[in-house]
Amino acid sequence: MTKRDWIKYAALFVLAVAAFGVAALALMNPRGSGESAPVASIPAVTPAATATPTATSSVTATATATASAPVQQPAIELPAEPVLLILGDSYTAGDGAGRPDQGWANLVARQLRYPATIEGAGGTGFAWGGGAQDELDGEYETRLRQIAADPAFVPNLLILQGGQNDAQIQDADEVRTATTQTIEAARRFWPGIQVVVLGPCAPQPLAEDLRTVNSAVRAGAEAANAPFIDAIEGGWFTAGNSPEFDADGAHPNAAGHAHIAEKFLESWAVLVG
Repeated sequence: MTKRDWIKYAALFVLAVAAFGVAALALMNPRGSGESAPVASIPAVTPAATATPTATSSVTATATATASAPVQQPAIELPAEPVLLILGDSYTAGDGAGRPDQGWANLVARQLRYPATIEGAGGTGFAWGGGAQDELDGEYETRLRQIAADPAFVPNLLILQGGQNDAQIQDADEVRTATTQTIEAARRFWPGIQVVVLGPCAPQPLAEDLRTVNSAVRAGAEAANAPFIDAIEGGWFTAGNSPEFDADGAHPNAAGHAHIAEKFLESWAVLVG
């Protein structure tokens, strides 16, 4: 072989080695020169790792949402010709207002413009009949029965106000049961009557002492599926406004009665709306 032939074959050998090396590199990195291979020590995140929450977290979320959701109040279906009865304690009688016609019940009745009978008796309640020893038999159910004995008066709307005096009863279950029974009795006396309960309501600091009985009256109303207007939890009387609304530490003055009437009518509008 000539020297020229040796040079030609040597060049071919070098080209063959270079081609083999390029092919080997391509096989080692099939993504091509613009991509990098994944690092084996860091696993890719799969959809299962970030998907829906576990059953435990789902239950917790549901329970939290249920606990924070407000209680849905039953609605009031207004009769074609409303006839209203408001029955309660000294607040319904207008004590502290100066004149009965300045009491919250009279103010509400005038605003609603329904034919209305207002029946308030101081010292009474759903379970407390009045008197120092609960001896006067003035419980709300008893008084409703007496009113129902007159066939000439047939109300189809009933507002039951009270609970303050029921705080004298130590057993909250007794108050709750009496509230439920009072509502059910009204429905027996006047079939189809719509009943709304306005719970305990008082200026501060008395309002704070009524929270337990307020809860009992509210539970009794809920058990009877009757709307409950909650003045205590609604904060109708606060430390800030109570001095201007307080008559004697236990009853509102005329401005306080007007305040109760205003707040009640706001709640009433929601119930009948």
